[in-house]
Amino acid sequence: MKKIFLLFSVFVLLLMPGAVFAETPFSDVGKHEAAADIEALYKKGIMAGVANNKFNPDEYVTRAQLAVCLVKTFGLNYDNLNFVKKPVPSDLYDDVEAEQWYGEASMIIGYNNIFKSDGRKFQPDKVVTRMDVASSLADSFKAGNLSVITTLMAPTYSDMDNLTKKEMSDINFVFNTSIMRYEGSQFRPGNKITRAELATILNQTLKTIETAKS
Repeated sequence: MKKIFLLFSVFVLLLMPGAVFAETPFSDVGKHEAAADIEALYKKGIMAGVANNKFNPDEYVTRAQLAVCLVKTFGLNYDNLNFVKKPVPSDLYDDVEAEQWYGEASMIIGYNNIFKSDGRKFQPDKVVTRMDVASSLADSFKAGNLSVITTLMAPTYSDMDNLTKKEMSDINFVFNTSIMRYEGSQFRPGNKITRAELATILNQTLKTIETAKS
């Protein structure tokens, strides 16, 4: 009788609206609003945890983390380039060592002109902003030769006056593809991005990539 009751209880839980059971090893995702996106990115091998079964969803994203995620999301490489020797990060940067977990990704990003760099500085630990992510996504679609048909709606954010033409174009792109939007009258380009927010953005990006390839 107890076994039947237990099975019935599990069945009821599965039917409960809003119940989220993220199939990840992370102990801190649980009922997070981005749990489904985190699970999707984890299953695709695009995002991983940090340590001790933690994902740290509210931790800010660094340039190193974003570089690795972009390379995996878009399948980026530099196979179209010819080198006289095997490329190493020090060819481009003074602050990236070859054995670093983001070393290869930093080169791929650099050779595809996706990140703006301060001279020969990659700044791997620098936290990225919403503007950084929007621009890097637009550049990644270009690097991957992915054409996306979008609407021609111009977002009416009130905080775009001091942006460059490219930055405004990048925001238009992520807005019209629904990859990045912000409720209210501002895009908040200078706001830092959390790991959970990036998971949601990249999951939407994957859907846009799939559409572009179809």
